[in-house]
Amino acid sequence: MNKTLRKYLDRTMETITCTLLMIMVAITSWQVISRYILNNPSSVTGEFLRFGLIWFSLLAGAYVVGKKSHIAITFLSNRIKSEPKKRILEIIVQISFILFAAMMIMGGFKAVSLTMAQISPSLNLPMGYVYLSLPVSGVAILLYCFINLMDLLDSKQLLQENS
Repeated sequence: MNKTLRKYLDRTMETITCTLLMIMVAITSWQVISRYILNNPSSVTGEFLRFGLIWFSLLAGAYVVGKKSHIAITFLSNRIKSEPKKRILEIIVQISFILFAAMMIMGGFKAVSLTMAQISPSLNLPMGYVYLSLPVSGVAILLYCFINLMDLLDSKQLLQENS
């Protein structure tokens, strides 16, 4: 079940972030064309790119948590030689991410509710949609952390059975 959930979550995050990145590249290209070739810069593109970058960064960060690819994590775990100590470090890291994700979710929903009445100047979107990236990414991080913890517990049982 862990593998199926991780695979589904990975595909979802990859699809969303890759699609968003492609749209951002296309809009950036249009912005350059409209500014330097047509001499008619678009104000909508800059705002969309700012909002898109926020969503992209937070979702990509959640994906990196799922892949356990943070520089600090691998740096610390590579320095520890004993397997039980590595496992303890990984559990501490996952619990830290769970606490961080919980703050993102709670604070994000509060920010969304406070900013839903504010309208962005160029896109005329409620700013709450921008802040919605916090709880959405927080939920993704939370799911990845629970999957990572379940994988850690499963691998611990495998190590005990093989001993």
